[in-house]
Amino acid sequence: MGFDADCTKSPEKLQVLRDKKFPWREKKRKTYRLAHLYDLAGYERYADRAAACASWLQYAVSENPDDVLGEPLRTLHSAAFCDLRLCPMCNARKAKRAAILLSRVLDEAQRRYPGLQYIFLTLTARNVPGPELGDAISELTKGWYYLVHQKQFPRSFVGWFRAIEVTRNAEDGTYHPHIHAILAPAFGYFTYKNGLYVHHDEWVARWRQALRVDYDPSVDVRATRAKETKRKSRAQAAAEEAAKYATKDSEFIRGDIPDAVAAQIVRDYTQGLRRKRLTAFGGLLKFVAKLLDAENLEEGDLVHLPDDIRDDVATLIEVYRWHFGVADYVLADVLGPSAAD
Repeated sequence: MGFDADCTKSPEKLQVLRDKKFPWREKKRKTYRLAHLYDLAGYERYADRAAACASWLQYAVSENPDDVLGEPLRTLHSAAFCDLRLCPMCNARKAKRAAILLSRVLDEAQRRYPGLQYIFLTLTARNVPGPELGDAISELTKGWYYLVHQKQFPRSFVGWFRAIEVTRNAEDGTYHPHIHAILAPAFGYFTYKNGLYVHHDEWVARWRQALRVDYDPSVDVRATRAKETKRKSRAQAAAEEAAKYATKDSEFIRGDIPDAVAAQIVRDYTQGLRRKRLTAFGGLLKFVAKLLDAENLEEGDLVHLPDDIRDDVATLIEVYRWHFGVADYVLADVLGPSAAD
């Protein structure tokens, strides 16, 4: 399961991977913890896949004359990911990819339709025990479908994106599936007299009707939460908030949680998320996402992220492998670009 690169060298002489864009070491250590929990939960095949996830990495290295430090540029060229829904490594890559693509969709929609604004909507339902999580997510998805097909919705909003997130209440062990949505209001939405604006109480009533429950669910609606900065647009900030992955690995990969409890959480999430589609676009944003080939944020290339530099101009390939003794990725080989393909 492991690889000790050049065991004749002392740890001090091994060259470890340095990548400021992604926390490889942190995520890889978590995959071993997840593998252990999968094994305890009875998912032996998943355990093997998680343990092997990204055990080696190939980096394309090319000289960068613009780099004032004189260091070469490294771009991930190849890796083998497990693609499991609870994997901390894969989910971090997916969330980063999804945020980049979603921000491009939001920015492109605003470019095509100047003056377009976004609001952030959070819709909740009551917590459920682990065995009911899958059904609760299905009901949440169905409720969203009924909501966006209510007569008023397409009058008030020209496009939307929604993502499902699940959190766990550590006190009673119940699960809280909820929806984060980005809505593109119709022009004139904030001019109250034209009847397009939806007040908070109306949101609660509409969501209650769509969810078909006998209580008033919690609803939060506001302007996109994060502020625009010099480094990112408001759309990019909203995308990072909405494109977070469905679960937080901190809820089960923690040293203070007993193995039996953590394994049960893994079992609940594995069963509850099975065959569930967690993100979707609609209206104008779906149209733009299709133009940009960004409709499916849950699947795609985890090696080459959308903001990576090209790796086809590499002068050499560096191969890094996980070293158990060092608990980090270490340089195992250097190849010519053609040798890695």
